[in-house]
Amino acid sequence: MTTPLADIRHLWQVVRGRALQVVGATESTHAVRLVRTNIKEALASLAAVRARGALALASIAVGIAAVIATVSIGAAVKQQSLDQYKALGIDVLLVRKAYSPGRDELSLRTVEELAEIPEIDVVAPWTGRNLTVLYRGQSLEPTAMLGVTSAFASLGKLRVESGRPLSNLDFRRRYCVVGSDLARNMRNMGAGEVVGSHLRIADRLWTVVGVLQPHVGNVAQRIDPNSTVFMPITTVLRMPDARLGNAVARMAPGIDHRLAMAAVVDYFARRTPTINLRVTSARQLIEQMQSQGRLFTLMLGAIGSIALIVGGVGAMNVMVTAVNERRGEIGLRRAVGARRRDIMAQFVVEAVVLCVLAGLIGTLLGVMGSLVICWMLGWPLFVSVQAIFAGVAVSVGVGVFFGFYPARQASRLNPITALQT
Repeated sequence: MTTPLADIRHLWQVVRGRALQVVGATESTHAVRLVRTNIKEALASLAAVRARGALALASIAVGIAAVIATVSIGAAVKQQSLDQYKALGIDVLLVRKAYSPGRDELSLRTVEELAEIPEIDVVAPWTGRNLTVLYRGQSLEPTAMLGVTSAFASLGKLRVESGRPLSNLDFRRRYCVVGSDLARNMRNMGAGEVVGSHLRIADRLWTVVGVLQPHVGNVAQRIDPNSTVFMPITTVLRMPDARLGNAVARMAPGIDHRLAMAAVVDYFARRTPTINLRVTSARQLIEQMQSQGRLFTLMLGAIGSIALIVGGVGAMNVMVTAVNERRGEIGLRRAVGARRRDIMAQFVVEAVVLCVLAGLIGTLLGVMGSLVICWMLGWPLFVSVQAIFAGVAVSVGVGVFFGFYPARQASRLNPITALQT
C-alpha cells in the first residue's frame, strides 16, 4: 500500500521527466532551426559577393582537385607497379649476378640444375643483349633481346598467338619469338605473315617461329615482352661477350620464401663460391613497392596540399572582408540580443558552406582528372576512394580553420562602435 507522499514523489518524477523531454526537444529543434538559418544566410551572403565568393570557391576547389588527383595518380602508379610484380606470381625468386672479382662465370648447367633442389620447382635462366634488330633493312624500335630457355614462357605467363614457342630442341638454332608490338611494327613494314619472316641480328638472319599474345605488365625485372625478341639462350651465349647472369625460379608448393631463398643462396655458395649472386623474392619486391608507393603518395598529397592552403587563405580573406563590410549588421544583431557565440557560429557556418561547396566541385574535378590521366596512359581507371572522403573532410576542416579567425573577430566587435560605422 503506497503512501500519499510516495504518490506525490512519483507524480513529480513523471512531470519532471516529461518537462525535460519537452525542453530537450525544444532545444534540439531550436538548434536545427539555427543551423538552417545560418546556412541560408551563408548562401545569401556568398551570393551577394559573387566575384569574391567565386574566386575563393575556385581556389579551394582547385586545391581539393589537386589533392584528389595527385593522391589517386600516386595510388594508380603504385598499383601498376605491384601488378607488374604480381604478374610473375608471389612464389617466384629472382636471381641476379652482382659484381664478382676474377673471371669466373656462371654456367648454364649450374643454373638449370638449381631445379634439382627440393625447394625449387622450375628455373628459367635468361640473358639480355643490346643489338640492333633489322627487318627489311629498317630498325625495329624499341626492341629488347632475351636469350631464354623453354621454361621462361611458362614462368612469365607468356602465351603464343601464332606459330610456336621456343623449345629445348632449338639448341643453338637461330630461331626467335617476337612480342605483339614488334609483330605489329613488322606488319606495318609490309610483313604479310610474321611467322616465317626473317630478322637480321648481329649480321645473321633469324627466323621468326612464333608471335606472342599481348601481355599486360613486365616480366624478369621490368622487361616488356610486347617489344622483346626471345631467342634460344644456347645460341645467344655463343655470341661475343655474352654472359649469363640472371634467372627466374619458381618455388616448390608450400615452401616459405625465406626458406627457399636460403636454399638457393646455399646452393650457389657450394657450386660457385667465387660468384656473388643476389636472390630476391617476389614478396620482398611487393613489400618494397608498397612502402615506396606510400611515400610517393604522401609526397604527391603534400604537393597538392600547397594549393589547398592557398585556397584556404583566399577563403579567410573573403570572410575578413565580409566582416568589415557587415559591421552594421553585426552591431544590429548584437543590439537586439545576439550573443557572441551566435555571431561566431554564423560566420563559421558561412566559411564551412563556402569550403564544402568548393570541396564538392573540387572532388568532381579531381575524379574526372584522375580518370582522364589513367585513360591517356592506358591504365585501368582508378580513383582513390580514401582521397575522395579525405577531400570532403579536408574542405570542412579548411572552412573551420580559416573561418575561425574572421568569426572570432566579428564576435568581438563592440555593438555601439559597429552601429556607428
